[in-house]
Amino acid sequence: MAFTVTACGPDRGLKVSPEGNPSPSLFAPNTEAAGEPNEPFSLDEVRKAIESSSGYAVTGSGTEAAKVVADCKDCLKFSSPFLSGKQKFQLVTVANPEQRDETIAGAVISEHNGEPRLELIATGNQLKVDPGRNGTLVVQEAMFADGDKACCPSGWSVQVYRMHDGRFEPGQRFTRLNGET
Repeated sequence: MAFTVTACGPDRGLKVSPEGNPSPSLFAPNTEAAGEPNEPFSLDEVRKAIESSSGYAVTGSGTEAAKVVADCKDCLKFSSPFLSGKQKFQLVTVANPEQRDETIAGAVISEHNGEPRLELIATGNQLKVDPGRNGTLVVQEAMFADGDKACCPSGWSVQVYRMHDGRFEPGQRFTRLNGET
C-alpha cells in the first residue's frame, strides 16, 4: 500500500526583484491600520531608546548601528509601522552616514510600560526592511561576491521574522548568490 502526501498549492519559490521593479509580494501588509509612523513615539524618543540599549534588542543586536544613530542625527528615519495582532510596532531605518541613500540597519520599536522598547534590530548591506502580512517583518540584504561594485551585488538574502511568545523569531533565510539559491 502506497501513501503519498502532497503540499497544498503550487510552490511559488522565492523571488527577489530590484528596487526599481518590485514584484507583488506574498507578504503584502496592510500598514494603514497601524496609523502614523511617528506615533506613539517621536524620532527623538526612538533614538534615545536605541542609544540607551546600546543597540541590544529583545531580538538581535546592532552596536555599530547604535553608534551611527548617536553620531548622525539625520541617519534615522521612520518607515511604515505595522501591527502584529493588536500591538503596533514602529519601524525605523538607519542610513549609512557616508552614503545616506544606503540603509545599514532597521529597528522595530514597541510600547512597553509607556516607554519605547527596541524589539528587533537587523543590520546588513543595502538593507531593506518591510512589514509583511500577518505581523511579519521581511528583511532583505544585498550579498556581495569578490569584485562586486557597491552598485551591483551578486545576490540577495531574505529573512522573515514572526512574532512568537512576545518576541520576533527569525524564520528560514533564503539566499540567492550568482544565480544559485
